[in-house]
Amino acid sequence: MNSDVKKYVVSCCSCQATKPSQRKTAGLMVPIQPQRPWEYAGVDYVGPLPRTQRGNAYILVFVDYFSKWIEVSAVREATAQVAGNKFITDIFARHGAPSYLISDRGTPFVSELFEHVLLTLGTEHRLTTAYHPQTNATERVNRTLKTAIRAYVGDKHTSWDKYLPQICFALRTAPHESTGLSPTMMLYGRELDTPLDLVTQPSWEGLSDPETSYSDDLRASLRDAHEHARLVLEESHKRQKHYYDLRRRTVSHEVGDLVRVKSHPKSDASSNFSAKLAPLYTGPYRISKRMSDVNYCLTTVDTGEKVGVFHVANLQAFYTWASALSGKQN
Repeated sequence: MNSDVKKYVVSCCSCQATKPSQRKTAGLMVPIQPQRPWEYAGVDYVGPLPRTQRGNAYILVFVDYFSKWIEVSAVREATAQVAGNKFITDIFARHGAPSYLISDRGTPFVSELFEHVLLTLGTEHRLTTAYHPQTNATERVNRTLKTAIRAYVGDKHTSWDKYLPQICFALRTAPHESTGLSPTMMLYGRELDTPLDLVTQPSWEGLSDPETSYSDDLRASLRDAHEHARLVLEESHKRQKHYYDLRRRTVSHEVGDLVRVKSHPKSDASSNFSAKLAPLYTGPYRISKRMSDVNYCLTTVDTGEKVGVFHVANLQAFYTWASALSGKQN
């Protein structure tokens, strides 16, 4: 009797939609491990910010996952056309086409125009899953940019676009915590000189090996920097994964399983709707495809219509009375 009661409660649709999970978040870390500059790149918009005198209200950010080099542009609007044009002028024309470009599922990045630009240049577009932006490295860069802008502008909030070149220079020349090297060293094999460097550093004229050309020195410098970065990034990824996974648990779903998806409702005072009182999960949905160890494609149960791709952290198993009796999901 007790067993049947427990199974009946587990399969209660209302309980599954409203009760929070008390277990660790599902999904271990699956780190991206680039092996060369501009193999993996991320893109994102920051804003809207106060519109400046030049008419800019957004920041478009590109970041190289390997060297941590950033390309930042102040733009008037966050559209697919702007993102496509900047990808061509700021990334492709300067660094070549990345093998993979990672973005969120924002409207500018899922448009046919932006997809066409990437397809034409030979870059594979990869999207982060809904409500799980950690895959996109630009999220961390965005926080750093906002902090730097806040320090520069003071109370002149409509002048933020004037300081982006200085901020970018500082970020490109500072050693990155993940690699221990500056993005300029990783990308160019040398540091960028500043007026202070020209005053304090001795002249290297006549000190280099006359039998070694500058091009050979540069290639050796880049080779050493990249080899060092690969080793350091590998150790950094292992360390990050260790601490990340301490707060996570392994969960695996199979094709055909029923799941519920964590909802993110917004309050609406005009209709007396409070997000705090709304169901925590929606569903059930059926898993139609396993994209990776942590990402799943879902469809509706009745029509089979595609719902989207979701990270396992936002999924919970959905139990019916039959599945509760058998101990399995439907």
